[in-house]
Amino acid sequence: MNRVTITQYLTEKKNVVDRAIKKYFMSQEQLFNVMYYSVDGGKRIRPILAIASFESNGGKNINEVLPIACGLEMIHTYSLIHDDLPSMDNDDFRRGKASSHKKFGEAMAILSGDGLFAYAFGLFTEGNYLVNEKIAVIRAVSEVVGPRGIVYGQVLDITDHKEMNPKELRKIHLNKTAKFIALSIKVGAIMARAPQKRIERLYKTGLYLGMLFQYTDDILDVIGEKEKLGKTPQKDKASGKLAAPSVYGLAGARFRAQQYATLAKKRFSELGAEFNIFSQLTDFILHRTF
Repeated sequence: MNRVTITQYLTEKKNVVDRAIKKYFMSQEQLFNVMYYSVDGGKRIRPILAIASFESNGGKNINEVLPIACGLEMIHTYSLIHDDLPSMDNDDFRRGKASSHKKFGEAMAILSGDGLFAYAFGLFTEGNYLVNEKIAVIRAVSEVVGPRGIVYGQVLDITDHKEMNPKELRKIHLNKTAKFIALSIKVGAIMARAPQKRIERLYKTGLYLGMLFQYTDDILDVIGEKEKLGKTPQKDKASGKLAAPSVYGLAGARFRAQQYATLAKKRFSELGAEFNIFSQLTDFILHRTF
């Protein structure tokens, strides 16, 4: 599969996710409009990973995993809305447009994030099929997006770091980003009824992919263009954040990103040809410009 093909794959799956998400926001109530404003756009990496995992593990009916994939995107969006707030990263630009708090005010932005977080869990329970699998998904999601995952990572991220500590950087990356990327792969496998050993193996491999994703994010904050990124570059340095280039330098960050990519591709290849798509996704993330 070449880069054109992986680009086509990502576009195709993104369109599937976009259409599915739009159906959940047919209401014209103000809050739903504010919620959809932030959900609209984005790369859809997390839902695409869930779908790719579902299909690689033998899942046939995409509608079994699609509501869960959409729920992951809603949780991701909630985290972005809150991350952009003045009390957090204080960013006025997201997904190529004004951040939610700049468009609607801080109160509505916070409430829309809260709404998306709760709405996601409703999607995880949609339909009366695969009930045990959905319970497993909800348990896995709650572990990763709460105080032992994303929220903890955000707490570490806003902490004033007096030293450029590699161990602390890894802890931030692992909790803020890597666990959620790995989770996205895990829930797709759960919904495909994959063996438990493979589910756990995919999660551990997904952590390498998640660390790669955050490394490329840190690198793009230094070298990326605002129009391509859809957000404000060079925020990490301006705010004195602990980030890969500040700890290792740009060349060191790129070297470590390549190491994570190599590890991820090796582990995915060991799972068999059915998982080749993940090697292509790894290359895409390594070389992404947005």
